Amino acid sequence: MSDDPVRASGPFRLTLHFARRVLIGAAILGLGALACATPIVAADVAPAVLGVLLIVSAALQAIHSLSLNDRALTRQARVAAAVSLIAGLLLVSWDQVVFSSLAALLGFSWIVDGGIKVWTAVRRRDVPQRRILLADGAINIVIGLCIAIRWPISGAWAVYVAVGLRLLSTGWSILLRRVSSDAADAADAQSHPDRLLGLPAHARIAAMRAAIMEDELRRAPIDIRWILTFLIVFFAIHIGRMDAEWNLVGLFSPAVAVAGDIFFALLIAYALIVPARLAWRSLSRPLVRRLWRWLLARDADRSGRIRAWIVSRWLARRMRFDLRLARARQSPISALLAGLRVGLPTAAVLIAFVPLLGVSWYFNTETWATGVWDTWAAHRTDPWREQMIGAVGKLKAVNATSDPDVFQVHPDIKEGEDFSFIVIGDTGEGDASQHALRDQFLALGAHPDIKFLVVSSDVIYPQGVMSDYEAKFYLPFKGFGKPIYAIPGNHDWYDSLEAFAANFFQPEAARATMRARRRADHLLTTTTEARVDGMVDQAAFLRQQYGVQCAAQRGPFFEVQTKGFALIAVDTGILRTIDSQQWLWLRAAMERSRGKFKMIIPGHPIYTAGHDVGEDDKGYAAFHQFLRESSVDVAMAGDTHDFEFYREAYKFDGHDRQMLHFVNGGGGAYISIGTALDWPKKPPMDDTAFYPRTDDEVAKLAVEVPRWKLPLWWWVHRLNAWPSSPEALAAAFASNRAPFFQSFVEVQVKPSAGVVRYHPYTANGRMHWRELQVFGQTMPTTASPDDFVEFTVPMTMVK
Repeated sequence: MSDDPVRASGPFRLTLHFARRVLIGAAILGLGALACATPIVAADVAPAVLGVLLIVSAALQAIHSLSLNDRALTRQARVAAAVSLIAGLLLVSWDQVVFSSLAALLGFSWIVDGGIKVWTAVRRRDVPQRRILLADGAINIVIGLCIAIRWPISGAWAVYVAVGLRLLSTGWSILLRRVSSDAADAADAQSHPDRLLGLPAHARIAAMRAAIMEDELRRAPIDIRWILTFLIVFFAIHIGRMDAEWNLVGLFSPAVAVAGDIFFALLIAYALIVPARLAWRSLSRPLVRRLWRWLLARDADRSGRIRAWIVSRWLARRMRFDLRLARARQSPISALLAGLRVGLPTAAVLIAFVPLLGVSWYFNTETWATGVWDTWAAHRTDPWREQMIGAVGKLKAVNATSDPDVFQVHPDIKEGEDFSFIVIGDTGEGDASQHALRDQFLALGAHPDIKFLVVSSDVIYPQGVMSDYEAKFYLPFKGFGKPIYAIPGNHDWYDSLEAFAANFFQPEAARATMRARRRADHLLTTTTEARVDGMVDQAAFLRQQYGVQCAAQRGPFFEVQTKGFALIAVDTGILRTIDSQQWLWLRAAMERSRGKFKMIIPGHPIYTAGHDVGEDDKGYAAFHQFLRESSVDVAMAGDTHDFEFYREAYKFDGHDRQMLHFVNGGGGAYISIGTALDWPKKPPMDDTAFYPRTDDEVAKLAVEVPRWKLPLWWWVHRLNAWPSSPEALAAAFASNRAPFFQSFVEVQVKPSAGVVRYHPYTANGRMHWRELQVFGQTMPTTASPDDFVEFTVPMTMVK
C-alpha cells in the first residue's frame, strides 16, 4: 500500500493522510531551522531550547510513525522518536556530566537510521532507488560516527550541530519522501516520473527511464569527482587570497569560506535556478504531454525518424530533470549533491568577481570566519585575560592588579608640561580607507608636542592574525616616530589575542601571557612553544624593519599617569565585559587618578548611533555608573566606525556633573552608515553630533552604489526601512573611494591653560563645523561653520 496519495490516472489527490505528512514534515523542518539559529542568537539558553525542540519533534515523529505501512520504516521512525525524546530531556536538564553521553546518543540516532537504510537496501534488491538508499545510509553512519566521537567538531557545538542536522534531515524525509510498496515500485518503473502528465504506463517510457537511470548511475561518481574538484579549487583560492597559515587554526578560515561557497551554491540552485526550471516545467507540461502522446502513438510508423529523434532527445532531457527531482525528494543527501551540481559553477563566478564588487563582508565568504571566531572566543575572553594578568604578576613577582607600575606605560612626558597624543580606532582594514588618513596622522605625529598614539579598537581585521600585521599595521604606521599603544577590539580577540600580544606586549610579557592562555585551554591548541617564540621574534623583526615603536605595555589594558592628567585604557573584550582581575586593577587605577582629569578609553562606546548601550546591557550600565562615581571627565571609544559626540549631564553626591563621550572608530574600517541614516528622533541627550553628516553620506552613496545594489539602497533610503540593523548593513555599502569619511582625534592636554582640547581630523585635515551634524548647543555660539571643530574641557571640574 502506497504512502503517496497518487492515483494511477496521474493527478495528485489531496487526502487527510497526505496533508498530515506534509504538516508534520514542514513542522519538523521549521524546528530544524530554529535549532540551527538558536546557538547563534541565544547561546546562553541553547541547550534548553534545543531540548524542547527535540521533544516536540519526538512527538511529531511518533504521530507520523502510526501512519506508516512499512514495518522497517515504522521501526526506524519509532526508534528515532525515542532517541529524540531522550536527547531532548537530557538537554532540558543540561549537565556537563552527561555531555559525552548526549553526543554519543545523538550520533547513535544517525547510525541507527543509516543502518536501517543499508539493511533495507541489502535485503530489497528490487528497489529501484537501492543504490541511492545504500549511499544515503552509509553517509548517515559516517555522520553519526563523527558526532559520537566529536570530530571534527567538538565541545557544545558537536551537540548543537547534531540536533540541527537531525531535525532538518527528519523533516525533509517526512515532507518529501514517498514510501511505497514493492508493487508500487514496480509500477513506477513503467511510468513517467512526472505524474501530472497523466501518461499511462508504456514500454517506451520504461525503456527511456531505465536508460536514463543507468546513465545517471554511471555519471554519479563523475559528478562527485567534479564537485570535489570545485571545492578543492575553492579551498586553494581562499588559502592564497587569505594568506592562511599552514596549521589547523590557519586553515580553518579558508574551510569556513568554502562552507560559505557551498551555501551560496545551494542558495543559487534552490532559490533561482531550480525554481525557474520548475516554473518552466509547469508552463511547458501541456506541450510535453502532446509530444509524448504523439511519440507513443507512432511506434508502428517508421516515417519522420529525424523528427522523432529530436523529440525523443528533448523529452529525455526533461525526464532526466524529473528523475533528479524525484531522487532529491528521496534523500537530503541527494538533494545536496543535486544542488551543488547546479550551483557550484555559478558560485565559482561569484568567487572570482567578489573582490571587484566592492563588498567587504557579506557576499565575501572569506570574511565569514569572523562570525565563527566571534562565537568561539566571546565567552573565553574573560577567563583568558584573567590567566594573562596572573601570568604577568608572576613574571614581575608582584600583585599585578594593585602594583602601580605593572600596567602603566611611560611615554616621554616631562612633569607638568603641555603635551598631546592621538587616538585612532578600528584601523586595520589595510585598504584605501585606512591609508586615506595616513598623511594626516604622520604629519601631526612629527610635531614635538605629540608624545604617543593609542589605537583604541580593532588593530587588525578580520581576525587579528599575525600574518596581517605587516600590511595592516606596520606599513600604515611606518614613519610615526612616537610610541604606539593599543587596546584590543573584538576582532583582535578572535585569534586568542596571540598576535596582539606578540606585537604590543613587552616580549617577556607576550610569552608569559600566550603560555597562560594555552594553560587556560588545557593545552588543547595548535599554539606550541615554538609558535609562541616564533610570533614574538617575528614581531620584533617587523618593529625593527619598519621603525615602529610599540611593545611597551604588559597587558591588553594600560594607564598613563601625569601630574594632573590620567589616561586609563580598558579592554572590554568581545561582549563588553571586564573580568574580575581587571576590575581590581581598574579600581586601583581610579584611586591613583583621584584629583586628576580622568580620560578613559574603553573597548566599546557607552553611547553609539544615538542610543544608550546600557539600556540593553546591564553589565555595561554598571560600568557606566562606575565611571560616574569615579568622576570620569571624558570617555572615548572605538568599535563603531564613525565619529560621534555626546554631552552627558548628571547628578552625583548632590553635585551637577558632566561627562563627554566620543565615539572615535573611524580610523580605517568601513563607515557605519546607520548613524547618519538612522539617527533617532530623540537621542539620549540634547547636545550631540556625528560625522559624516546625513546629506554627505547620502550624496556619496547615491553616486557610488552600484546598480545591482540599488534595490537595497532604495529600500533603505526612500522607504526608510532596514532589512537588518543599520550597523550590520553598513558593510553592504562599504566603499573605498573618495570622498573618505574616516577620522581620528588629537587630544591636547594643557595644564598651563587648565584645559584639555579635542581636535577631530578627517582625511583632509582638521574637521570643520560645517562637516559635523550637530544638535543642541554642541557648537559654540561664537563659532562659524568654517571654523575648526574643538571640544574644550576644563581640568578643574567639580570632583
